[in-house]
Amino acid sequence: MGQGHRVSAAVKEAAAAIEWLVVSVPEVGCSVATSDAHFHSPDAFWSEPANLEACLAYQDRFASGMDDKVRAAHLVAFYSHQLSLAAGAIYLVSGVVPVVAGLRFETYLREHDGRTLAAGRFHFLVDLPRSESEIEPDEPARRFHDVFVAHLKPVIALLKRRCSLSARAQWRLAADGLAGAFLEIGRWRQREDSATEQALTIVKRAHSPLASRQLHYERIEAACGSGRELRSKTYRIRGGCCLFYRAEGGSYCDTCVLLEPELRRERLRAHLLGSKA
Repeated sequence: MGQGHRVSAAVKEAAAAIEWLVVSVPEVGCSVATSDAHFHSPDAFWSEPANLEACLAYQDRFASGMDDKVRAAHLVAFYSHQLSLAAGAIYLVSGVVPVVAGLRFETYLREHDGRTLAAGRFHFLVDLPRSESEIEPDEPARRFHDVFVAHLKPVIALLKRRCSLSARAQWRLAADGLAGAFLEIGRWRQREDSATEQALTIVKRAHSPLASRQLHYERIEAACGSGRELRSKTYRIRGGCCLFYRAEGGSYCDTCVLLEPELRRERLRAHLLGSKA
C-alpha cells in the first residue's frame, strides 16, 4: 500500500510539473495525453514530409543564408531542447519518465521587449503512469536515457537522409539540448546542482550516442561595478556545433565547442557582466 501511495504522489507531482510548464515555460507546449484529434503520433508527425519541411523552414527565422545542414542542426537542437524541457520538468519534479504519445507544431504568442510576437513551438502529449504496475522497474536515469534516445533516433535518421547532417553531429546537439534544458529547469526551480548532476548522469552513459567528452557545465565568475560585486553563473558548454557560424552574419556561440576554452571564458564573463543582476 505504501508504494501505491508513492506512485500516486509521483503522478500528482508530474501533473503539477505540467501545470508549472504551462505557466512558466510558454515556449514549449505540454499536456497529458488525450484523444485530441489535432495531435499525431511522433512517428506519424515526422513521416509527413510537409511537417518536416515546415519545421526546417521555421529555422530560417533565426538566421539568413542557411543551407540544409545548418537548418538540420538548428532543428535537432530546437526540438531536443523543447522535448527536454517538457520531459525534463516532469522527471526532475516527480521522477516519472513520460512517454510522448502525440505531437504537433503550433503557433503561440510570446512577449518580447514589450511586444507580443507569434512564434512556433512543439506541443507534446505525454503518457503518465496510472498505477504501480505501469512504473518501469529500471533505474530512472537509465529509463529516461533510453526513452529519450528511442524518441530521437528516427528523427535523427530522417534529418540525416534529408539534409546530410551526420548522426553523430546530431546526437551531440541533442545531448546539448538536454543538458541546457535541465540547467534551465534547475535554475528556475532553485535546484540547479541537482538538475545538472542528473543531466550528466543521463548524457554521459557509457556507449550512449549522447556521450561526449566536450559537453560539461562550467561556473563562470566576474567582478563588476565600483564595489566589485561578484557575479557567478553556471553555463552549459556544448559538445556539438549548431553551425550558426556558417549562416550569413553568423558567428560562434559563446558556449561553442569550437572556441578555445579561455576565449570562451572571456566571452562568458563579458556576457555575465552585461546581464541584469
